[in-house]
Order: sequence, then C-alpha cells, then structure tokens
Amino acid sequence: MLRIIEKQFRKPSGFLGKVVSIIMQKGNDIAYNRIINSLEIKEKEHVFEIGYGHGLGIKKILANTNCFVSGIDYSKLMNKLASKRNKNSIYKGKVKLYYGDFLDYKIKPHLYDKIYFLNVIYFWDKLELPFNKINVGLKEKGIFCFYMDHPDELSRQGFMKEDLFNKYSIDEVIEKLRFSGFNKIDYQQDKMGYFVKCMK
Repeated sequence: MLRIIEKQFRKPSGFLGKVVSIIMQKGNDIAYNRIINSLEIKEKEHVFEIGYGHGLGIKKILANTNCFVSGIDYSKLMNKLASKRNKNSIYKGKVKLYYGDFLDYKIKPHLYDKIYFLNVIYFWDKLELPFNKINVGLKEKGIFCFYMDHPDELSRQGFMKEDLFNKYSIDEVIEKLRFSGFNKIDYQQDKMGYFVKCMK
C-alpha cells in the first residue's frame, strides 16, 4: 500500500491521486508564497513552472501580477485540475498548461524571465539535463527558484523509497547547478528543506 502511495506522489492519478493532490496542496501553500516572493515577478514577464500540480502556484502569481505563466506536468489528473482552477486565465491567454515530461519537453531558448518548481527534484535521476534545459530557457539575468526537502526529512516520512525518490544533498545540487552554468546561487534552509535561488 505504501508503494502505491509513493507512486501517487510522483504521478497522481484516479481517486487516490485526488486525495494525494489535496495533501500536497495543503503542504505546498507556504512554500509557494516564499518562492513567488523570491521570483520578484514583474508586469508582462514570462514565467514557467515545472510540475504545476493542482495549479495553486499559477493562481497565486496571477492574483497579484499581470504576467504570462506556462508550465508542464507529468500527470493528466494534475493537468485537468490545474486547467479547471485557472480556466479564466487560460481563456484570457495568460496561462498555457502542457501535459508531459519536462525531460522530453523542447523548451524555447531565452523565452522565460522566471522558472520555478516545488518538490520535483527527487524524480530526476540525473540533474544535469533538467538544469541545462532550464538555463537554456531563461533569459539573461533570469531567475530560477525551487524548493526541495532535506534528505533526512524524506527519510523521516518513511515511504520515500530510493528507486522512486532521489535524496539529493544541497551540496550535490549546487555542484550540478554550477556545472549547468548557474554561478549566482543562494539558498536558505528551514527545518524541512531548502529554498534555492539562482540567477543566470
């Protein structure tokens, strides 16, 4: 049963996926606020979210800033829920939501002012590919922010198996960020994890 739940956190689907999405939404609210503040989004900027989930982050951004937000998510269920939550912004041309794997996504070079994600990093076996793609997609002086749980926190939760969740240390992540061309890196730690901010 625990393994079934683990897979739902990776790619929510069906009834159980809806339950897991509610849990994730409640847990992600504060982290989204912090990431959005760090992004310093301005009017008319183009923003991209990797793993938008239920669309809460996108909704929060557009509630305060007149910008354009797009994103991609690996789950059809999350695509459906996020599209429903942001249907008015989609109709107005402010939001575009894609379904698929970011690792397969052909990101347009130098299009985005800001890129962010929340609790996605554990699902990438190698960080060079996604970090390189993010670097390519960002404009010069663009900002990239994300949140990740501390490896000890993942272990404490008890159901995060290593074949589904990669437990990266902050040192490993910073090394891969620098290798991918990010030199201006700042991070802050709270009791559960890290908020990381990079500038191209």
